[in-house]
Amino acid sequence: MMRRLTAILMTAVLILAMSGCSILFPDKSDLYQTGYSGQTAYAGTTVFDPSYYPYYSMLGTGAKDAYAMIYDGISAGQTTVKLSGGVSPQDVKDAFNMVLLDHPELFWVRTDFNYSYIEVTGAVTSAQFNFYDFASTPEGLAQAKRDFEQAANAILSGAGSYNTAVEKELYIHDALNGTAEFDVSAKYSQSAYSALVLHRSVCAGYARAFQYLMQKCGIPCYYCMGTADGDAVAATGGTDTSHSWNIVRTGHTFCNVDCMWDDSVSNAYGKNQYPFFNLADKDFKYHTRTGQSVNLPVCQDENQSYSKLFGKTVEVGDLVFKK
Repeated sequence: MMRRLTAILMTAVLILAMSGCSILFPDKSDLYQTGYSGQTAYAGTTVFDPSYYPYYSMLGTGAKDAYAMIYDGISAGQTTVKLSGGVSPQDVKDAFNMVLLDHPELFWVRTDFNYSYIEVTGAVTSAQFNFYDFASTPEGLAQAKRDFEQAANAILSGAGSYNTAVEKELYIHDALNGTAEFDVSAKYSQSAYSALVLHRSVCAGYARAFQYLMQKCGIPCYYCMGTADGDAVAATGGTDTSHSWNIVRTGHTFCNVDCMWDDSVSNAYGKNQYPFFNLADKDFKYHTRTGQSVNLPVCQDENQSYSKLFGKTVEVGDLVFKK
């Protein structure tokens, strides 16, 4: 995970003031359709809209079955999920990974898991998932959900005073960065819970929190896995180049946004900066996609950056990294 960036300001800054009344957002039930279709083994109740859940659409039929069963089980607070239809161990591994990438609202589940299978056929019969300690009991999980929703709604209520998707995005970007602080030792740092409730996280927590908040606003937003390279890696003094950020759909096009790095740059400058806000792939320096994230939409829109829409900010090319 990347540590804070240091930089030298080379441009003037125009800060966009944020204000407005509060509005409550509905849950994401409108993103789902009743009646599970396209599946051969599992008669579940949810269809996953690829506009919001692109990783699901990357799976084969067996893995999609496993994805649906895992999602339904974890959503219901189950640590052991029964799997039917003869799904393979690889299907289960792929499915669980994609569930985590698509669903930041499942903030209580850890990234490690086990499964049981029939040795003769290789069919997985159940998977055992691990919840973070704050959700180790039904009462603890219920309280964690209330805390998470309260923290999220505190941000979402302010976003409701803006009309366009990009204005809502900017508000959420600033509000998240205003409440979260980068901390490589943060607890539960791979979860949106760390950024929203505990206010300390790393890139994964920032990206999942931003993804969740944008989804709640009805704006497609994806978690992107990758690495950070070039001068930015050298500036950290470390060897861990793994990194994550988001891809957002702005109208009919897509852009990259890295909240954590914007937060780090803003702290270095002492005021809000947006060098990594809504950039096309060709301008998104120091970031390289990995794994299934290479299959996410290409970002080609060069007209959604902060400086194009709102005013001057330090640009990526203006940054000078120091060890």
